[in-house]
Amino acid sequence: MNDVDAGGYVLLENRTVSRKTPRDGKLEILDSTAARLAALGQEFTVVNAGRRDTARLETMTCECGKGGGKGHVHRFVESPLLQGFVEGTELRLELDESDGVLRLEVAEA
Repeated sequence: MNDVDAGGYVLLENRTVSRKTPRDGKLEILDSTAARLAALGQEFTVVNAGRRDTARLETMTCECGKGGGKGHVHRFVESPLLQGFVEGTELRLELDESDGVLRLEVAEA
């Protein structure tokens, strides 16, 4: 995905807020998104609707059904800002690489 909007943000992916995200502030992301965000360093800035906070990448190794029962890694963005979203909300994750900012926008239906 390489859609760039007028503000210089590149669409990384759309992601639905899970039932756990409002509680733990973690949003599962694709490996490709994690790779792009890793280039920003250990901590980076995340913004949504005028709010700004820090975020970081987290990983979790498990053997759930998503990996066919074999060990694999889940990747997450973790930020207190994510606790403000309601389960089931569809988010657009957009990156401004020049400023190192991840923007979270509610996706339009």
